[in-house]
Amino acid sequence: MYSVIKTSGFQYKVAAGQILRLPLVQADLGSTLTFDQVLLASDGSSVNVGQPVVAGAKVTAEVLVHGQERKIMVFRRKRRKGFRRLRGHRQQFTEVVITTVEAAGKSEAADANRIEFARKRAKAFIVRHTPAPRPLTRKEKVAAGPKA
Repeated sequence: MYSVIKTSGFQYKVAAGQILRLPLVQADLGSTLTFDQVLLASDGSSVNVGQPVVAGAKVTAEVLVHGQERKIMVFRRKRRKGFRRLRGHRQQFTEVVITTVEAAGKSEAADANRIEFARKRAKAFIVRHTPAPRPLTRKEKVAAGPKA
């Protein structure tokens, strides 16, 4: 079973258990999002196409992590003018795992192992992308006193 949802001006084909990166959504980690703008829903044998949305269809997802994509370098130049500009840009994103897909009275839930895998993957991402704490200066070490 799969659906095509619309969110943040983009369309995504989703299935239960899929990990999806969306443009930044203001939601707490671990909270659930409900997407009711389902443009198409399929259960394998029949396809429901909405006009513009499928009535009664919805997709729920769990927020895993917020982060930034890799840096994209944007270089502009004009020939024979000596004009050159180099800019970098990092787009923010929200990563979610699709927990359930509901349409036409049918519902498909994601496998519990798949959701747990997505949570572990998100936790590893957070650990990997959290900056290390600043080392203490000599003055701070002296102020803290001898180690016990």
